[in-house]
Amino acid sequence: MKNSIKVIYGVMLGLAFASCDSYDFEQEQYQNEINLLSNSQMIYDRQVADLTKSSDTIYVVAALSGTNNSNQTFNVALVEADSLFKAYNKSNFDIDSSRFARMLPEECFTIPNLEMQIPAGESQVKFPIYVQNLDKLSPDSIYFLNYKIDPSKTSAFNPEKAEVLLRIYKENEFSTTVENVYYNYTSSYIIKLDKNDPETRRPTSSNQVFALGGNSVRMMAGDETFGNYNAAYNQLNAKSIKVVIGDQTSQNPLARTVTVEPYKDLDVVQMTPVDMYDNTFLINIISTPDGRATYYKEFRLHYKYRLSDTSPYREVKAVLRMEYSPRAELL
Repeated sequence: MKNSIKVIYGVMLGLAFASCDSYDFEQEQYQNEINLLSNSQMIYDRQVADLTKSSDTIYVVAALSGTNNSNQTFNVALVEADSLFKAYNKSNFDIDSSRFARMLPEECFTIPNLEMQIPAGESQVKFPIYVQNLDKLSPDSIYFLNYKIDPSKTSAFNPEKAEVLLRIYKENEFSTTVENVYYNYTSSYIIKLDKNDPETRRPTSSNQVFALGGNSVRMMAGDETFGNYNAAYNQLNAKSIKVVIGDQTSQNPLARTVTVEPYKDLDVVQMTPVDMYDNTFLINIISTPDGRATYYKEFRLHYKYRLSDTSPYREVKAVLRMEYSPRAELL
């Protein structure tokens, strides 16, 4: 009985080796196909444009699959598309067009070449896209570019990875659109300047800070609430200030002057510096007795604002602070 089992096992093993001889590993397992780099939602969201530069470069990346690099050159051509863009808006916002993502305006980018090659022995090619004028974009909208492979000019490609949405993120030294950035109120006061109904509040919440240009941000003027951010567009426009960061101060190389301006139509007046509220942006390094240092970015502001012509002014003395890591920002 044992001998019979051995014979059967030997026959099966021989058949397996025979089938391996007829199986084309090069064709089935190591096939080289072009694909556009993206995540599971067909979005490429790993790049951030630097607002401090007049022009920055992001990329559409075409990669070549397969365990082994090919010894031949692969041609890759792209064309503009919009199917993923439309699908994104439909799946995320349905018919609420006020919240739709937008295509990046033509004035904000240049793509010099829509046809390139993956050289023999290499696994990818990057299509550069030069972005500029990003300070003109609304901080409350999502922006995309949408490209797909041109099948008439492209070598073998994966049809399931032949289109990509390129998410446009931007950042400056003070904030980024990659994530929500909050500065916490510390030692801050909001004083209602009304002789008949004076009021002083000490906000202990946080203020969301949005990157605008290379040296400017937007934030709420005071501690008013605006409810659901996604439905608060009008309130954000009416209750926000723009803070422009300028040159280093002569007294402290870690401090820079700031100017407080209306973001849209808010009545806001920058006031004379007083105490720590000296209208500066400061890199504040706080050390403990054992020598450990904690780093903060701080806006130290003094201004007044009112929400309407008939409303009393509210004086703001604010220190807005966010902890950060200098090492992490250098990565």
